[in-house]
Amino acid sequence: MFVDLLSKKTKKEYRVFDFVVLTFIIVLALGVRLVFIDAKFPDYIVCLKPWVESFKEYGGFKGLAYEIGNYTPAYMHFLMIFSYFHIEPLYLIKGLAIFMDFILAFVTASFLTKERSKQAFITVFAIVLMIPTVITNSGVWGQCDNFYTTFIIMALFFSQKDIEKTIWKNSKFSIAIKTEDVVMFFIGIAFSFKLQTVFVLPVLVILFLKKRWRIISLLWVPFVYIVFMIPSVIAGRGVKDLLTIYFRQTGDFAEMTLAYPNIYDLWQNDTFATQFSWLCMLFCGMGLVLVVYYLYNHRFSIGVEFLSLFTCFSVMFITYFLPHMHDRYGYIADILSVYVLLYNKKKAPIPFLLIIISMMTYARSLLWFSYDNMYLVGSLVRAVLILYMGKMLTDYVKKDTY
Repeated sequence: MFVDLLSKKTKKEYRVFDFVVLTFIIVLALGVRLVFIDAKFPDYIVCLKPWVESFKEYGGFKGLAYEIGNYTPAYMHFLMIFSYFHIEPLYLIKGLAIFMDFILAFVTASFLTKERSKQAFITVFAIVLMIPTVITNSGVWGQCDNFYTTFIIMALFFSQKDIEKTIWKNSKFSIAIKTEDVVMFFIGIAFSFKLQTVFVLPVLVILFLKKRWRIISLLWVPFVYIVFMIPSVIAGRGVKDLLTIYFRQTGDFAEMTLAYPNIYDLWQNDTFATQFSWLCMLFCGMGLVLVVYYLYNHRFSIGVEFLSLFTCFSVMFITYFLPHMHDRYGYIADILSVYVLLYNKKKAPIPFLLIIISMMTYARSLLWFSYDNMYLVGSLVRAVLILYMGKMLTDYVKKDTY
């Protein structure tokens, strides 16, 4: 039954042996994560567990009326639900994050192997589950970066579909759901979980420009966010308070970089630090505008390869030049770099180096790994990787011009 369901969903013919291999992969991936299930780190001890306990003190749902934590309602609702269970919140938080790992792996494999074999699907599924940063983010750290990443990749997946379904029609007008509506709906879900969804904004701009999508579909983003707010509003929390969560988050950290190798590691002085950060942000904005302008003026197919490369490039470029970047902000680039690993063997070192650098930043935060003497090296390596990714992107555009 499962084999038939998998074949139907992926549109690839699977055999029983394929099912056996998938089962082995799932058991192995789950086992690796369960090894660390009892590990507790400051994010859980200082933030997540106290937030769950606060919901419990306020009576669960009623706690949504209060400003508990600084995450958006979409995730805080899960913590509220966890407060009703009389078990250690750690297992619920990590359990949810681990479950999302498997959803992420399935979605990523479906996207990256859209026109490829079942062997490719199983390979990508296994690789995503075993990426060190994916294992660490959920199974060790108990973080939720796989939530917004999953929905971004779902949006990219559906951008390849030709969707047009009429849901209302009469003699005067009709209402139809089109591809851009589905894409922005999933982007809205991603944004409802993490502000880092804005890192794929350049990709969305190209999709809208090239495919001539309707601008009105952008309204799905605030609509979905507001829908996620409804339980908290019913509980009694102020609408303005909920709408400004991301604005308050941006002021939580004063450091130029938080254990993430980027251009600010080259600026080892507080003198003119503010001016330097503004210069970098302006350069980042101007650079992305020029990249989008370059792509807009070339004719090429917007397929899986382009979306994978451009999304990786955008995330890497933005996190390199924006201040206050955390060690987990390159998560989606780690995932989509798998495309390079599988389909461009000559550039295979790029995803390996990218993931290694990400793991080193994770190790500093989780294991107090002495990374201090390696910031400069990590920053320079990331700069080279961005250039290589940019070169791959331009090569694709030139190669695929029609």
